[in-house]
Amino acid sequence: MPFPNKSNDKHKQLAPKTFEAIEGLDDFIKDLERYFFATVKLKCKHNIVENRLDLVVDLHFNFSIADCLSHLSNGDWGNYSISEESSCDMCTAMKDALKKLNQKSTYPADVMETSLHFTDTSIVISRLYLNSIPEHIGKILTTVSQHFIYFTKGLTEMPYEVFVPVFEDKTIRSHQSKMDTETNYYTYWGLYFENDGPDEHEALIYSLGKKKFFEESIFLFE
Repeated sequence: MPFPNKSNDKHKQLAPKTFEAIEGLDDFIKDLERYFFATVKLKCKHNIVENRLDLVVDLHFNFSIADCLSHLSNGDWGNYSISEESSCDMCTAMKDALKKLNQKSTYPADVMETSLHFTDTSIVISRLYLNSIPEHIGKILTTVSQHFIYFTKGLTEMPYEVFVPVFEDKTIRSHQSKMDTETNYYTYWGLYFENDGPDEHEALIYSLGKKKFFEESIFLFE
């Protein structure tokens, strides 16, 4: 006589976790690699609270940031130049890739962080609101070009990491409107430099409006 199955809480706790494959991720990666001429590494985080797929996109380039800006300025980056039109095209490229992913994915997806890793520096862009990175990535690269001579200290020092954006303490609120946060992409950036002194690293705040540095503490939040 067969015995009825008994529940085993310990077995349930030790059972392996199952993960659901997300359709469209391979195409998303290929689309970004084709447009940005980069190797893409992707991390996916399931936002259980909002039932959303948050993406961390790492773009790895085999050339320097100066080479990137030179290609953009010369107009030979995918036949686009570093102009308002090219900024829109870059944004459109990421928006289209994300749109295609959302058409196939079980969960709605959004980019929560994008890192541009060049051979001499990295630019880390954080999300301010849904779709903020696809909407601004082109203009951010344009702004990098416009401020390059300033945040490299007159082309004498290259920061090894640039964080876009950083906030003043007084701007952090529990509820921020899109209008409040949108401008902060172009207000303050955080830069890390190598240091020959007792401290190996130098952290500075760069003000885009004043085109100058401030020595302030930088705290990074997930």
